Amino acid sequence: MEKITFFDLEVSLENQRLCDIGAVRSDDGELHTNVRSKFVDFVKDSRYLCGHNIFSFDLNYIGDDLKRLPSPCTFIDTLPWSPLLFPSRPYHHLVKDDKLRTEELNNPVNDAKKARDLFYDEVNAFNDLPEEMRRIFSGLLKDKKEYKGFLKYVQATEDSSLQENIQKFFSGRICENADLEKMISSSPIELAYCLALINTSDKTSIIPPWVTKKYPNTYRLINELRNKPCECGCGYCNGPLNIKNQLKNYFGFDEFRTYNGKPLQQEAVRAAVEGKSLLTVFQTGGGKSLTFQLPALMAGETAKGLTVVISPLQSLMKDQVDNLEAKGIAEAVTINGLLSPIDRKKALDRLANGLCSILYISPESLRSNTIEHLLCSRNVVRFVIDEAHCFSSWGQDFRVDYLYIGEFIRRLQEKRGCTTPIAVSCFTATAKKKVIEDIRDYFREELNLELELFATSTARGNLNYEVKFEENENDKYAEARRLIQAKQCPTIIYVSRTETARKLAERLSKDGYPALPYHGKMERAEKVKNQESFMNGKENGGVDIIVATSAFGMGVDKDNVGLVIHYDIADSLENYMQEAGRAGRNPEINADCYILFRNEDLDEHFTLLSQTKLSLSDIQQVWKAVK
Repeated sequence: MEKITFFDLEVSLENQRLCDIGAVRSDDGELHTNVRSKFVDFVKDSRYLCGHNIFSFDLNYIGDDLKRLPSPCTFIDTLPWSPLLFPSRPYHHLVKDDKLRTEELNNPVNDAKKARDLFYDEVNAFNDLPEEMRRIFSGLLKDKKEYKGFLKYVQATEDSSLQENIQKFFSGRICENADLEKMISSSPIELAYCLALINTSDKTSIIPPWVTKKYPNTYRLINELRNKPCECGCGYCNGPLNIKNQLKNYFGFDEFRTYNGKPLQQEAVRAAVEGKSLLTVFQTGGGKSLTFQLPALMAGETAKGLTVVISPLQSLMKDQVDNLEAKGIAEAVTINGLLSPIDRKKALDRLANGLCSILYISPESLRSNTIEHLLCSRNVVRFVIDEAHCFSSWGQDFRVDYLYIGEFIRRLQEKRGCTTPIAVSCFTATAKKKVIEDIRDYFREELNLELELFATSTARGNLNYEVKFEENENDKYAEARRLIQAKQCPTIIYVSRTETARKLAERLSKDGYPALPYHGKMERAEKVKNQESFMNGKENGGVDIIVATSAFGMGVDKDNVGLVIHYDIADSLENYMQEAGRAGRNPEINADCYILFRNEDLDEHFTLLSQTKLSLSDIQQVWKAVK
């Protein structure tokens, strides 16, 4: 067996000077020194020199000294081969990012032994690969500096029909019409990492962050191979990328939802799977969640892709994650202010380790360095912006943090070295022409994206609307009780004040109609508890009545709400349609929406509106503080 030496260096962080060298030979010789000439003398009879991350690190400090060797030796770097030969998550027990895991600190001899153990593990793993995979790796990497030393050691056989063999070995696992010839000639290293990942059976594995940082085109290649249906169709694209098959697979539905006979949901899903950016205006309860969840789950399966869903309300995030888990889908995670520190840590770990394909966050979370760092390490295939009317000052829920989304996506693309833009999907139930124009203009100007529009009618055929006039507060309460008693179903009662929410819930509960309040001033734990109780329902130990301000409900996906009562009038027609639309999300049930109205309600409403106005004095004080 040809002699091989494994080595590791220690370099001072303060002055970047070499201060320690450790080495072990395949004949069990061992060296620990800080004298360069002793190291050169120790390795002079070795045919190979091997270490971990030596091309990017060690050879920068010792390379000139090794030029004095009597005969040149071949260098082997274990780092670039680790993700190729151990692609399953975690891709190798000895490796974390680009460093070797070692329990002995600052001991280069022990690190050299770790590199030795890893190298022989890699040799065994390479020899255990199918012959076709060994030939593919050899054909792609035989001329690349960081890889050819290892291939020489294992005496890899060259592949004369590389493109044909890749198509044959990965038949049914990659698009038959992908431009392999171009990938082989322009991005062979990236292609090797993609094929190694595709070949593993661990669907949660991801390409290590250091690989995608060094070779950013890796993301583009895996998307072209696995996540972009070809125009003419092929055996692969007609399988994992068939949206009807995957609709049945993930959600158990045979058909997509239609709107007035138009297959808009299917068309929007197909556009997303094809990588297009889109703006979807679906009525409340119109199936928008599935419209972005299905492409996200498909991309997670095919390309280890991550879809980032930006939502304005924490209740929406938690509710959608819970609903997916109830369907046996565990690929979604949320990171928001409702999480305890322990739960937040778990969520961040799942994101980093590739255990989720859908991430729910608020727009404010994009300013977190931790979130940005983790997203840079994942194959982010799409940003989904829910409640997209928040972009527009003409919308009823304008949020300034939404205007940061474009800047964040642009910076993320730059840091990842993206050559193709990350797709964007926007969803809203508000169909105002000016709002739609604002959203499309924003992404055209910020990211040069054209959003394809999919819009439905706002009409909801299964909702019955009625306004009931009541003389006084007692009559209003009595009518609310009568409606609850007659319907006996999950009910949302909307009020305008936090104090009213608390008192009305207490009064209903005292009268034998168990109810809980929900409003923006409640403690976080109580919010979560009350929402979960309502979502679980009476049959599961919860309640069927929630008395809430407008802080509750945006995107809450409880499909069996049969009654929405506006105990106080909403502050706008748009808000009323949003809130009333939380009834009857299941189109198979008929739901009732009531407004209980008395003359004094308008006076109270205008009082609330006047309290939100800024006076000249307020503006002057704000301007003084800004200055």
